[in-house]
Amino acid sequence: MPVLLLLAAVVGAFALTSLAAVYSYGRFARAAHGPKARALPVDETATPLDRFVAPLLRAHPGQTGIDLLDGNLEAFAFRVRLARRAVRSLDLQYYIWQHDLTGRLLLQELLDAADRGVRVRLLLDDVNSQARDRVLLGLDRHPNIQVRFFNPIRNRRPGLRRGLELLLRGWRTNRRMHNKAWVADGRVAVIGGRNIGDKYFGTDRTSNFRDLDVILVGQAVAQA
Repeated sequence: MPVLLLLAAVVGAFALTSLAAVYSYGRFARAAHGPKARALPVDETATPLDRFVAPLLRAHPGQTGIDLLDGNLEAFAFRVRLARRAVRSLDLQYYIWQHDLTGRLLLQELLDAADRGVRVRLLLDDVNSQARDRVLLGLDRHPNIQVRFFNPIRNRRPGLRRGLELLLRGWRTNRRMHNKAWVADGRVAVIGGRNIGDKYFGTDRTSNFRDLDVILVGQAVAQA
């Protein structure tokens, strides 16, 4: 019996040590942060969107204008129009950005805007971004584009180590960024339930979401 107890203790200690090792892996790793960046200051006459919004703000000081954007194709087209009319900045954050037709088209709009001199900031949740690392790294190399990940997982490649990390550090797995925002020149914002991808814009061949966005101008955008 003592031999069995000793063997059980050794096995138990080994198992606990292994779990602790996996649990702590990356926990004390040095956090990587890009340079700090803030929203660019606005001006009443600097860009077409400034000139569009300025008289509305003067007529309704301290208020926020709201309109619904419920059509899938309309939601896609409105984002394209904002990207093409932006002169100063595009600030975006999304939980999911699919690498499908609409996802690639909107990435091209960001690249085109950056080529015109627009500063583009893109914040993505990391849990769904691994398969697009090469594309996102390529975008980040553009001098006018900043790509950042929220709460990146240390083991980013699919496999056993990633699975163990997700299993043993479940609170981090569930700490996700579900925000969706598309802000042009700090003047007009689109927020709501739509991620970026064919299913969110009515172009998927099998199934599509029926979602809703809100267009904002005014005080709510200024405080974003």
